[in-house]
Amino acid sequence: MSYELNALIAASELIAVVAAEVPLARPAPLPHGLALVPMTDELHDALQHPSNTPDFGFKRFPSGFALRIAGWSKAAPIAYAETDEGHPGGRRTALWYDGRITLGPLTPADGTPLDRVLHALGATGPAAPAVAAALDAYRRRPAED
Repeated sequence: MSYELNALIAASELIAVVAAEVPLARPAPLPHGLALVPMTDELHDALQHPSNTPDFGFKRFPSGFALRIAGWSKAAPIAYAETDEGHPGGRRTALWYDGRITLGPLTPADGTPLDRVLHALGATGPAAPAVAAALDAYRRRPAED
C-alpha cells in the first residue's frame, strides 16, 4: 500500500508561530514536545511564491518556501519531511536552523532520513519510535491517477 507524508516538523512552540502566520496551517501535536503541520494541497498552493529558490529535490515543496522556512528557523530548528512509500527513493528530509539548512537534504542513501531529522529535533532514544508512530496518523494515501 502506498502512502505519503509531507509536513513541517518542529518544537510545538515554533509550529504555533507557523500556524499564527499561515492561517491554513493545521498544527498537530506529536510526542515529546514536537508538532507538525501537514502540507495539504490547500496549504501548498497558499505558500507558493514566485521565486527561484531551490526545491532541494522535494516533489511537493512550494516555490519560494525555502525562504519562509529559513526565517522560521532563526528561532529554532525546523524540518521538512517528505515520504512517498509507493516510489523508490521517495523519502527526503532537511533540517533548517539559524536561517540555513544544517542537515540534508537527506535521502535513503543517507540511511533513514526521517529518523535522522527526528533525532536532530530531540526525539532520541525511546522517544523516537513514539514520534515515528504518531506520524502514521498524518500519512495519506495519494489520489489514484
